[in-house]
Amino acid sequence: MTGTQPAGHTHDPGGNSTHLGPDLLRAYATRPLPAETRDPVEAHLDRCAACRERLSPLMADEAELSSLWERVDRATDEPTRSPLERFALRLGVPEDAARLCAAMPALRWSWWGGAALLVLLTVVAARWSESTSAPLLFFALVPALSAVGVVAVTGQRFDPAYVWLAVSPLGGFRVVLLRAAAVQVLSLALSAAGAAGLPLPFPYTLGWLVPSLMLTAVCLALSSRMDALPAITLTLAAWAVWLAATYNTDLPAATRLLLPGTQLAMAAVALLGIGALVVLRDGFDRFDKQGRTAAPGGPTAGTRGLA
Repeated sequence: MTGTQPAGHTHDPGGNSTHLGPDLLRAYATRPLPAETRDPVEAHLDRCAACRERLSPLMADEAELSSLWERVDRATDEPTRSPLERFALRLGVPEDAARLCAAMPALRWSWWGGAALLVLLTVVAARWSESTSAPLLFFALVPALSAVGVVAVTGQRFDPAYVWLAVSPLGGFRVVLLRAAAVQVLSLALSAAGAAGLPLPFPYTLGWLVPSLMLTAVCLALSSRMDALPAITLTLAAWAVWLAATYNTDLPAATRLLLPGTQLAMAAVALLGIGALVVLRDGFDRFDKQGRTAAPGGPTAGTRGLA
């Protein structure tokens, strides 16, 4: 063959045929070519064994590249999992339940960082203050934090992911209990760590446990029939009244909260709250777009939007 050779072709010194150049072979193997370029290349490959042999390793590279892109597609399509969600999955928690829990505002690092800082400050104040009533701040704050953390999972006002309840196969009440349990476990762990630093004997350092469970149960029961904000407001207002009524400077931490009788009374209130929560559990299956419960038997804004 004489004359100017086509671009991308090289002359075979051992014969009279023209072979495809390495750049053209790589381009054909790795990306689509225009028809006017692709057709002559394929026609040449049909009759040239040498070029087909040179193309084979390049096509192997293409297969590897395709596999890489498939892995990239899977990585971008799959949701990013938080450490908490991955931990829950390792424990055998179903994927949908783990995602519902991990999406809660009350399980974000910012929330727990702020809560830990408040608990730390109350412990420091209790240890370094000369006042006998200083530990009372810890016993007042810890149950309130527990209730606030739980109420953040019971309404759309604080948790945009709460709308998932409308389509969750678990049901509203089960999801609320699951998320409240997750918050409570972390809250109890944080509170126990803080209580270990209080300047009080061991039995008194557990005085926060029953109040935390009491406020949580009461707040959840109220949330089944009203918006999350008034539920937590009423709960914390009642807690403030209770703290004032049990204040006594002659007792450890200047409060009757740590006395056995008061602990039994709060345990009874907690049991009543749990009972009310079970009776009113249907309220968590009916909520409107503001996080309030809807009228029994009527469609909610969330479910209407899904229809």
